[in-house]
Amino acid sequence: MPNEDIWLTVATDVIGGGKLDLIDELFASDFVEHLPQPPGMPTGRDGFRLFCSQLHQAFPDLNLDVVHKFDSDDKHIGHVRLSGTMTGEFFGMPPANKAATWEEMHIVRVDGGQVKEHWGVVDQFGMLQQLGFVPAPGGH
Repeated sequence: MPNEDIWLTVATDVIGGGKLDLIDELFASDFVEHLPQPPGMPTGRDGFRLFCSQLHQAFPDLNLDVVHKFDSDDKHIGHVRLSGTMTGEFFGMPPANKAATWEEMHIVRVDGGQVKEHWGVVDQFGMLQQLGFVPAPGGH
């Protein structure tokens, strides 16, 4: 698979589609996650697999749209919009039974046909406001 297709496959098939069986193929065994993770989370591929599994359990109707994508040598950058209804627990948060839409930016470094590193920025605050875990501005 060409390097520029790996980010898109991870976004659409693994994160968006829940195809966790692709992780060992797409991610290097020494994969490094630079995005802060929930406490107690395993590192590397196992941590990414657990995160995606929890995401799909919490948001079974998860939808991911690619808004922008940019490729440059070994770096692949993407802006995605996710949406779903939180009907399951997510890392200790109880089901909110509310829908949310949030945006994320991701950078992956690909080497040897596999993801070696990942950096990301996620609008967790906006998501948590929509789910009712954080008050909206002006709310109490």
